[in-house]
Amino acid sequence: MDYNSQLIPIKLPEYGRTIQKMVDYCMQLEDREQRNLCAKTIVKIMAHLHPNTSNSQHYEQKLWDHLFMMSDYKLDIDAPYPKPNPAEIQQKPQILGYNNNKVAFRYYGKNVESIIKVLDKVDNPEEKDYYVLVTANYMKKLQNMWNKEAHIKDEVVFEHLKKLSEGNIVLTTETTQLDHHHHHHNNNKSQKKKFNNKPNKKNRYNNGRNH
Repeated sequence: MDYNSQLIPIKLPEYGRTIQKMVDYCMQLEDREQRNLCAKTIVKIMAHLHPNTSNSQHYEQKLWDHLFMMSDYKLDIDAPYPKPNPAEIQQKPQILGYNNNKVAFRYYGKNVESIIKVLDKVDNPEEKDYYVLVTANYMKKLQNMWNKEAHIKDEVVFEHLKKLSEGNIVLTTETTQLDHHHHHHNNNKSQKKKFNNKPNKKNRYNNGRNH
C-alpha cells in the first residue's frame, strides 16, 4: 500500500489524487483525438466534484485552467479556451494594506464624519444651519442608542461636532437646543417634541464669523 507521505504531492488537492492520475494518463496518450476526448471527460468529472460553484462566472474556463495546471501546462490538446499563462496563474496576489482610517467616535461611525465634511461645502447659510442642526440631532440620537443608561447632554454633542469639523462648526446651548430622544415609546403625543423643519434664526451656529 502506498502512503500519501510517500507519494508525489498533487498539484491541486481539492480534486484529489484520482483526478491527478487521470491527467497523468491523459498526457501519456499518443493519439491527439483520444487526448482531447479524455480531457473533456476529466473536466466533466471535475465539475461534478464541485457542483456548488458551477454558477460562478467563468467557471468552465477555470476548470480547463486547473486541468492545465495539474499537467504542469504540458498537456497538448485542443481546449475550448486558451492555455493559461503560468506566470499569471502562479503570480501571488498583491497584498492589501489595512484600512487605517480610524473613527474618532465609534457610536457615530464613518458616515457621520463624512457628512460633517460635506457640510463645509454648503454655500447657502440658512441651508447650512439646517443641515448642521439635523446632523447634531442625529448624533445625539446615535449616542442615546449606544448608551441607553445615560442622558446625553447637548454640550457633549456640540463638543464632538466641533472636534469632528476641526473647529469649523461651533454650537452652544445659548443658541441651539437639540431634540429630546426618549428610550421608551410614549403614547402621549403632547410629550413628544418634533423637530421643526424650518430653519430657526436661534439655531444659527457660531463659526467664528460676525453675522
